[in-house]
Amino acid sequence: MSLMMKRKSIREFKDIKVTEEEIRQILHSGMQAPSAVNQQPWDYIVVDDRELLDKLSTMSQGSWPLKTATLAIIPVLRETDIAPKMTVQDIAASTENILLEVVNQNLGAVWIGVYPLEERIDYINSIFELPKENLPFAILAIGHPLNDKEVIVRFDETRIFRNKWGK
Repeated sequence: MSLMMKRKSIREFKDIKVTEEEIRQILHSGMQAPSAVNQQPWDYIVVDDRELLDKLSTMSQGSWPLKTATLAIIPVLRETDIAPKMTVQDIAASTENILLEVVNQNLGAVWIGVYPLEERIDYINSIFELPKENLPFAILAIGHPLNDKEVIVRFDETRIFRNKWGK
C-alpha cells in the first residue's frame, strides 16, 4: 500500500517524543516538494515545547490535538517575487510532503488550517512574532498515534470525467 493510502488524520498522541532524526527527515521531505520556478517559498517553525504546544492548542476549536502532540510544525509562507501567485500551491505541496513523511516514519499527524483565516494568522503571529511578509500556513500536530485508526478510502468514480466535463 502506498504512503498516500496509509495517510490519515491522527488527533490523539502518546506521550513519546519525536526524535531529532525523525524531525530532520520530515523537514527534508517538506523541502523536497515541487514549487513554481523552484522558488521554495517556505520556512518552518518546529515546536516541541509543551507550554507552546498547549498555547497553540487554544487557537481554534479544531486545534485541540496539539494538547497531546509532542511536536508541531508550522509551515510559514515566505513572500516571493518569483511566482507570487503560486506560493500557496507550493506550500500546500510541502505540507502534504510532510504529512506523507510522517506516515513513512510510522508517526501520525493532523493538518490544522491557519491561512487565510486572519484571526488564526494573528494568533500565531502573537506567539512567534513573524515578520509581516511571512504568513503561517498551517499547524501540523505530530506524534506517536494513541490508537490505530482505519484509513477512510475516499475514491469516488463518479467524480472522474474523461476528455470532457459531465457524464
